[in-house]
Amino acid sequence: MDIEDLSDAERAVWDAFPSAGKVDLTGTGEAVRGEVVSALLLGAQPGGVGQVPALRLTGARITGVLDVSFAEVRYAVLMRDCVFDEPPALYAARLRQFSLTGSRLPGLSASDSQVDGLLWLRSCQVDGPLQLVGTRIDGTLSLRSARLADVEAYALTVARNIDATDAEITGEVMLKGAHVDGTCVLGGARLSNPGGVALDADGIELPSGLHAPGLVAEGEVRLPDARIGRRLVLTAARLSNPGGTALDADRARIDGAAVLDGGFRAEGKVSLRSAAIGGTLLLSGADLDAPGGTALNARLVGIGSSLRAANGFRTRGRVCLDSATIQGTADFAGARLSDPGGQALSLCRAEVTGGLAGRGLHAEGEVRLVDTVIGASVELEGAHLSNPGGRAMTGYGLTVSGVLNCCDGFTSAGRLSLAGARAGELSFDDATISGFGGLALGLRRVRAEMLWFSRCTLTDGSVDLRHARIDILRDDPAHWPARPQLDGFVYQAIDKPGPLAARLAWLDAADGYHPQPYEQLAAVFQGMGRDVEARTVRLAKQRRRRRTLTLPARVWGVAQDWTVGYGYRPLRAGILLAALLAIGTMLFAAHHPVPLKKDEAPAFNAFLYTLDLLLPIISFGQEPAFNPRGPYQWLAAALIASGWILATTIAAGITRVLSRQ
Repeated sequence: MDIEDLSDAERAVWDAFPSAGKVDLTGTGEAVRGEVVSALLLGAQPGGVGQVPALRLTGARITGVLDVSFAEVRYAVLMRDCVFDEPPALYAARLRQFSLTGSRLPGLSASDSQVDGLLWLRSCQVDGPLQLVGTRIDGTLSLRSARLADVEAYALTVARNIDATDAEITGEVMLKGAHVDGTCVLGGARLSNPGGVALDADGIELPSGLHAPGLVAEGEVRLPDARIGRRLVLTAARLSNPGGTALDADRARIDGAAVLDGGFRAEGKVSLRSAAIGGTLLLSGADLDAPGGTALNARLVGIGSSLRAANGFRTRGRVCLDSATIQGTADFAGARLSDPGGQALSLCRAEVTGGLAGRGLHAEGEVRLVDTVIGASVELEGAHLSNPGGRAMTGYGLTVSGVLNCCDGFTSAGRLSLAGARAGELSFDDATISGFGGLALGLRRVRAEMLWFSRCTLTDGSVDLRHARIDILRDDPAHWPARPQLDGFVYQAIDKPGPLAARLAWLDAADGYHPQPYEQLAAVFQGMGRDVEARTVRLAKQRRRRRTLTLPARVWGVAQDWTVGYGYRPLRAGILLAALLAIGTMLFAAHHPVPLKKDEAPAFNAFLYTLDLLLPIISFGQEPAFNPRGPYQWLAAALIASGWILATTIAAGITRVLSRQ
């Protein structure tokens, strides 16, 4: 290059370069050719002894191409507020420090280059692609407050930080396979690629974390297979991709917490499928909007601490945590989940080592807890579940080590189905449940130490306790719903048995006749030392059974009931025998029957004669020796028939009691 061809502005830059002098052309409108700058950077004007050359230029217009491709630039480049007519070409170059703060460029190509220090694009406006594919930066890449178009930076390596705070990028940001040893900061950044991918960071490695509070992204944010150390912070971020995926972090590995709280909002699905989160997944205050679809897909997620989705967490769309593993508490207290006619929350086949907190939860749509294992309690006090005409909560095979609390104002517009569940305690005290199809609360085959059912109100359906096993039943027998299903229901004790009449009414209201519920209640009374109540319950069982028999059998049953109370009222038979014996003795004493053989007949004894008629097996020699006549013949026949009936019913009752004991 001929130095005589330099303009005044170019000569000033040329002369200042060896000593790193500053040249400010702001407001002059003077231009500097890119080839002049390139020549300086490639060693055309070396510094003298004791000098460290550098390019320090402000406010210049750069014409032509600044091209140092494939070259090694050993000098710092500090160009502020410059305007480039052509994109600088830094392809495969090796740079020390390169700063274009506040400059405007039609594009920048620095792919496969190496920057030993900083690449500084702070407050820049880049109207075309920013290409950093395969680039290695040993310092920091700063895009703070920059205005950029497409960014192509896959396979980028940054030894320190990426700072894109308050940057605005229109078009796709590609960071696939990038590696940043320091923190990647996107706080307040705005990424815009509506209907497409706003940020593609597939497989990115961020050992020091991703810090993006207040990030705004129109288009999908992709972090699948990412490796993020420390924390992922998206506090108050706004991600928008309606009808699609707003955040894809499938299979991501996050060493610390994943923070999506404090006003985080996503229009579109948030996907954490098979992600591994070493700390807490924090969703409190987040708003996920994917109506008719899946708002949160965290199937197979692993969480090393707790899931916090409490007060202020709102969703429109399904929340899926199927097969999740949570090493702590899953907290949905005060959350509002909405997927009408669908699944507001699906936590099936999951394992939660702590509790499931849902105090004050509002769920519109089914809550599914099928085959889930909860290490502590499920707390749904004051929760409101709504899925009219369907199941509001399904917990087939649910295992709860502590208490399953659906109490203290808990309401469910929809059936609760908990067949096969296991819990320390089941509490439905002060709950209101509305079912369908004749069933509101399904507890078939449940196992629990205690069942609280004292103030539960069931509407549009009853309760199914068939083959359930409870240690202690705490209820109010007068307030059970109509037609409970109790066949096979086993309990060891009743906390407050209440009046016997109320207990019998409870059993009598059961759906259909089954002997086991009566025998179960009788066994509990007998175990409490209340034998009279136990016999009364068993008598009630026989009377209920009688309604199911044919007419002849019912007649015979009435006879047994009237005479000996089916063997549970033996004193009644003794009273009848004594009454018949007294009547017969008086009548036959006044009207002796005629002896059959006058010379051979014993002396007549009215008492023994009547006793002989009443007892069908034992004979005192009176009945065969005398022959009553007229109406007394009919009296004798009636006493014989009564004796046979009484003897048969007594024998049947005694046999029944002895066989049971």
